Amino acid sequence: MLAGTFGCFLAGTVWAAPTGFVLQIELSPAVCSIDSTQKRTRQCLEGYSLTVSGLMPEGVSGKSCETSSVPTLTPVQKRVLMRIMPDENAQARLWRSVGGCVSMNASQYFRTMVNFAEKLNMPSEVTSPTSIRVNREWLQQRFSQLNTGMPTSALQLGCGSANRNSTTLLTDIRVCYQTNGRYKTCHVERVSSCPSQFVIQGSY
Repeated sequence: MLAGTFGCFLAGTVWAAPTGFVLQIELSPAVCSIDSTQKRTRQCLEGYSLTVSGLMPEGVSGKSCETSSVPTLTPVQKRVLMRIMPDENAQARLWRSVGGCVSMNASQYFRTMVNFAEKLNMPSEVTSPTSIRVNREWLQQRFSQLNTGMPTSALQLGCGSANRNSTTLLTDIRVCYQTNGRYKTCHVERVSSCPSQFVIQGSY
């Protein structure tokens, strides 16, 4: 359940509250094989299968979300957060980009993100050690079956490849939520970038 009532209060100005949230998850084996700039990151070096990259507010101006505050977390919360987002610099950048338009402090925000991630049931195929080719609609149905109340329209899949001739890989998953934590249909302008079939790269 999301903490608090959402609104934006920055320098005395009241900003519009988010209309929803998007949990962004990267499939590390695919991202690490495609993006050479990621190869020295902890998620690549230590063999993470999934990494959360953010919980992004919808329906607010990106500029209004910026904050100069620094996230302050307890040692226990840091350890929990590192399990799903193993880069402290990435955590700080994320908070600076969204902290100005959620009426939560950094501790509440990251706790909400962790709660969403931990409650999301992943199909076993997504974290399989073996690479498999799957059908997009089939995978969307699998998510819907494993997560009560999730319509397939609450899920967006992102794909990529190293070059034009290489295999298309599933690189990221986005799950859309209402501000009360229930699933909702994702914005239509953010369409899935995956073809009808693609490969889920096996974990390390």
